[in-house]
Amino acid sequence: MTHSSLRAQLCTGSGSSQFALPVPSPRNVVHGMNPRGCMPAVQAAASASIPAPFGSPSGVSSFLQSVSHAPMESFLSRYALGDPLGQGAMGTVVSATDRVTGEEVAVKVVVKQRNAGRHQRSALHREAGLWRKAYAASRQAGRFIAVEEDASNFYIVSEKCHGGSLQQMLYERGALTEAELSQVAWCILTFLSDLHSHSIYYGDLKPGNVILKDVYPCNSDPGCLNVRVIDFGCSQLVSPGSPLRTLSGSPLFLAPEIVKGSYGLQADMWAFGVTLYMLICNRLPFWLEPIDQLEQLLDVDSINTAIEYSPVLFAGKHWRGVSDDLKDLICGLLEKDPSRRLTAQMAMQHAWFANAKETCRV
Repeated sequence: MTHSSLRAQLCTGSGSSQFALPVPSPRNVVHGMNPRGCMPAVQAAASASIPAPFGSPSGVSSFLQSVSHAPMESFLSRYALGDPLGQGAMGTVVSATDRVTGEEVAVKVVVKQRNAGRHQRSALHREAGLWRKAYAASRQAGRFIAVEEDASNFYIVSEKCHGGSLQQMLYERGALTEAELSQVAWCILTFLSDLHSHSIYYGDLKPGNVILKDVYPCNSDPGCLNVRVIDFGCSQLVSPGSPLRTLSGSPLFLAPEIVKGSYGLQADMWAFGVTLYMLICNRLPFWLEPIDQLEQLLDVDSINTAIEYSPVLFAGKHWRGVSDDLKDLICGLLEKDPSRRLTAQMAMQHAWFANAKETCRV
């Protein structure tokens, strides 16, 4: 038995129905995020995020001071807003066109909250600052353009991608092939490696935050599976010897150490593992049920218990024919002890990526 198949077998468990979760009592099911920041319902949790705290991290405050505040009417006079592209935790993303150059961009429109002015502005400029740093570090980050505001809204302007998110791809197709996944995964891993080398914790990796740069499928070789990572509302800078402690991110993608209240860059690698698992089988690693059925089965305690104690499941028809190398990689990423989990650099050396390294274009 190879090392890969042994680790996959140990990681899997029996795959029997003993891992299916009982239905909790109705009073324990969480239906939305309340003002205290409680976890959202499971179906919404796949796309809704708990943002990082408002404060400006070291290295971003200088950017905030340099942001120019355009006249109140200038943004909508320069950009024509178009169709919606998606809905985030903090606002709606729409297509927009520069009225002068004709350039198409994506704009996150965030309605100004009454009595939250300074804190809301700080959070959005904090996100913009980290996005700018991420884009400087990695060409797999979506291109940041500007953050502006008028009397009613804040606007975060970035490059527009045309292929839709990986979450949309799952809805339309059910799952990616292993060959497709290897191309997408290498691009995401390159992004994480770039950010981690600059001490940037991304904080919200999931299929909904990974966008195909171009429409897929297409006629080019090797294809149009190059991606951009967007939405930096949960990102943070990491200082050596100072763990992060604030609960932020999307609940179903949180690493065990986040639940315990002390984490770092390795929490991104856990979310990468959950993302790979989800993209190959349209399930989540610790439950047998389809994702759309989990909303009625899970509460916050059930999610946290599974994250901390349940084995990764490779049961069902979706895993027939999936390579042992991919299972081994997922197990290495979903190692519950962050000190034993694969780092970005270690994952890049994994055998499963042998044929994917030349397919990620910028």
